[in-house]
Amino acid sequence: MAKKQKPEWSLSLLNGWTLTRAGKRQKVAHRQQRLITALALFGERPRSFLAGLLWPESSEAQAAVGLRVSIWHISHELPGLLDAEGTADVSVALSPQVRIDVIKLERKLRKPASDRPDAYQRWERLRKSELLPGWYEDWILAEQERFRTMRTAALDSLAEYHLRQGNAEETKAATSLAIALEPFRESSYRLLIQAHLATGDLVSALDIYRGFTAGLRREFGVDPSPSLAGLIHHAVGVSGRQHPFGSLPFSQMYSNVHTLATDRRLME
Repeated sequence: MAKKQKPEWSLSLLNGWTLTRAGKRQKVAHRQQRLITALALFGERPRSFLAGLLWPESSEAQAAVGLRVSIWHISHELPGLLDAEGTADVSVALSPQVRIDVIKLERKLRKPASDRPDAYQRWERLRKSELLPGWYEDWILAEQERFRTMRTAALDSLAEYHLRQGNAEETKAATSLAIALEPFRESSYRLLIQAHLATGDLVSALDIYRGFTAGLRREFGVDPSPSLAGLIHHAVGVSGRQHPFGSLPFSQMYSNVHTLATDRRLME
């Protein structure tokens, strides 16, 4: 059986830009870095698209020249990095043998939470994995925001999975990191509050809700959604103390919370 070919090139876009070949770091000019990055994030693209993306303030002719120069340098200084078949007069692509860290991580993030319950035991690394920090071009900023949203959604998904499984502490860990990424994401706060209620900690749930409410009012002049307010009002209404929540089975408490939110939406 033929041995699977190991990728010769490795491109890292997380927490900085690094290209290695057979483990050896390559020296790449920033002009070429930009083109390689665009191909890594967007895949094979027409030359006209890449020229307009990378040289938006230049004329069409000048942008086309800039792209040709970058392709020439990559082809001669980094032979094998570009796909010989995909790189033609019309389009440009990286070799399929290039291993790209952010693409690998995104594939994992797209998997259902049930398929990766223990995949992010070191969630702090996920929180700190920023896409190309210090790059401020518009197309990079858009990709940074997309990647941040994907990480936060994955953490929320993981937190909800653990909440359904009765792992309140795991839920707290995941949602705390999600909130660090997006401080005003209500879905993350909801899961964090539910996790505290699941352990009978009404005081912490109320503190989190009050802090979230104060932040929303200060930054945006709005309140949390009626469904989140309803969750808190229900918790306080059930008991002004903590211990009654502990007497409920976890699955029943979780079900009651979502039933209340649904009922409130129907009454509005």
